[in-house]
Amino acid sequence: MKLIMEGWKRFLNEEKIQEGILSRVKSKLQRSFGKEVVSGRITPFPAGEGNWLEISVPYSEADVDTISQDTLLFLAIVDKMAEELGFKEPVVTSGYRDGFRQAAAMYTHWSAPDQGTDHLVYLYGEKCKSCSPEAGETAKKVGAIFDEVPNKNDAIKQAGEYIESNLMSMHQTTPGKAVDFRLRNHPDIGTLLARTEERNYFTGEVIDETQNIPPHWHVSVEQITPQGMEYLRTPNEEPASA
Repeated sequence: MKLIMEGWKRFLNEEKIQEGILSRVKSKLQRSFGKEVVSGRITPFPAGEGNWLEISVPYSEADVDTISQDTLLFLAIVDKMAEELGFKEPVVTSGYRDGFRQAAAMYTHWSAPDQGTDHLVYLYGEKCKSCSPEAGETAKKVGAIFDEVPNKNDAIKQAGEYIESNLMSMHQTTPGKAVDFRLRNHPDIGTLLARTEERNYFTGEVIDETQNIPPHWHVSVEQITPQGMEYLRTPNEEPASA
């Protein structure tokens, strides 16, 4: 029975990797036709109907079904504020990650030019304040796996198995408490996230990862404040300038 379960787990992991490859091919095709790459839309705050025009939020290749209620509400706040300020609607590119999704994201960082293991250790061990205290050491071990295993898929699988039992990022909590937002064609996303902090709509951490590949903004969400909830319940006026 143990061998059967281990074989089934390996099969599922391989399926996840293949699914990721197919998603990237689909995304490339969408970009080639000049389209905004999205997988679907989610409505994180249905009670907001009428408070802003489009209350659903677009996402791309992100698990938004397994994120916390506060994180969902944060998505609604950001979406509502984009309309209020007259900005382009943000796109969520990452939500909850199991160990294998996390490993794949780290491999992308690690394999970028002039990055490698030192970059992983800096990003997870120093820059990310909401990451686990052991995240830097875990990142070092994951980097060592990438260095030692030449095949990309094998490296991600092996790293994913290790990360499954070593929490690093708020993306990995159950439910997930972190999301990423696309930077490409969304130059105002940094300003938008800064406004949510200035208005004290949530507690958490905003991390500028616009120099990483792919460039994006990361947000860890602890809690939505009473001010944030009040904002969601208040109808937008006509879109204003930033």
